[in-house]
Amino acid sequence: MKNSNKYLALYLGISFGCCWGVGLAFILFGEALTAVVGELTLTHPLAIIALYSPSIAGLITYAAMGGMDALKKILFKLIPQKQDLFWFPVLFVVFVLFAASMHYGCVLFGISLPKMTYSIPRMIIEALRNLIEETGLIGGVFGWIGFLLPFFQSKFKSQTKSALLTGFIFGLWVLPGYVISSFGTSTAYPFYVIQLMAFILFLSYVFNVTNGNLLLYIFTFWLMATGSRLKFYYFIPSVQIMQISYFIIGTIVIHTVFKKKNITYTLQTFPDFLDNK
Repeated sequence: MKNSNKYLALYLGISFGCCWGVGLAFILFGEALTAVVGELTLTHPLAIIALYSPSIAGLITYAAMGGMDALKKILFKLIPQKQDLFWFPVLFVVFVLFAASMHYGCVLFGISLPKMTYSIPRMIIEALRNLIEETGLIGGVFGWIGFLLPFFQSKFKSQTKSALLTGFIFGLWVLPGYVISSFGTSTAYPFYVIQLMAFILFLSYVFNVTNGNLLLYIFTFWLMATGSRLKFYYFIPSVQIMQISYFIIGTIVIHTVFKKKNITYTLQTFPDFLDNK
């Protein structure tokens, strides 16, 4: 692992360097930079580079490690194997229940809800748009899940510790977005970090049992991020608490099911998981 630590340094250096570099520049010199390049919004080219930096860093790291062969292998991890297809309907049901739980949880606890004015066709359009506009999908797939999670699993030999640490570092990476006012976040940062930790712990079961398939991460993150986009609920601190609770319960359920059904899997570790099918 000593030799592989250089890849961790490369990955963190690029991902944090881009995101925190852009963020700190606008925090410290916001007025001067805004006058030159415009306000830093989520669609600004510099923001896009920063938001996609985890995947950019992951791909660069794999290229540094194994050249084009490693790049091909990590990209092929987007293609599910036949035995992985089972998880798509399962996760779809899990996240339909997730959206319903958030919506009716708001009703139960008296939390304000947006007016649901979208027709079914409009919902479909908005959901598909979210595939492109939700940067956590492509922006993180080759980084947090494609590199950092299997790297930590290789280092610590622990799924739980690796997933929680991956989520924590992911959360630390997004911190500049909570400081820059033009991003207009309505969530609570500490809750968001805990959400990421709980979500990645839940997802780590699927990641490991499918030999590191990455398309399932995109699918799962997309479903998770689409509920508020479709106006089923507001993404606000009170809803964040319910989401954290849901992922904790979901992790307990999936762990219990795996144990009772004797579903076994191997920890997907860096870089060996690239060859696992």
